[in-house]
Amino acid sequence: MPFIVWTNEMSVDVKMLDNDHKKMAILINDLHEGLMAGRDSKALERIFDELVAYSRVHFAHEERILTEAGYSGAATHKTEHEQKVAQILKLQARFLGARVSAEYLEVLDQLKDWLFMHMEHSDKEFVAHIKATGVDSILATWNEPDRLPGNYR
Repeated sequence: MPFIVWTNEMSVDVKMLDNDHKKMAILINDLHEGLMAGRDSKALERIFDELVAYSRVHFAHEERILTEAGYSGAATHKTEHEQKVAQILKLQARFLGARVSAEYLEVLDQLKDWLFMHMEHSDKEFVAHIKATGVDSILATWNEPDRLPGNYR
């Protein structure tokens, strides 16, 4: 069973953002699975690097949506994103420095909390506003997915 199981209650009701959140959950699950399978530290480090990179992509997506929707709290939300990146980098350092399974698992639990707190407390606050301003029409003005801000490949 995966470490994080996606449920409808986790949705912020914006498909693009939900897909970003699902991708981050998959990467956290990959870390957990890799740890449980005894993968080498370099493989786990690569997964964590991917998680850090993708979180930055996700935050860029959110910031662009908030700016284009004219959300008054966009600057505050951007500051929250900077803090979230700092948190994940600290967790990465702890993970890379871990020596025993309990330390790794503690970091994974904190990563899970990090993602859930972001979705529940940060994102759900602004969704009503961007829905009211027509997030679907905003997203439709963005060209093909390869041209989205901070495209991740």
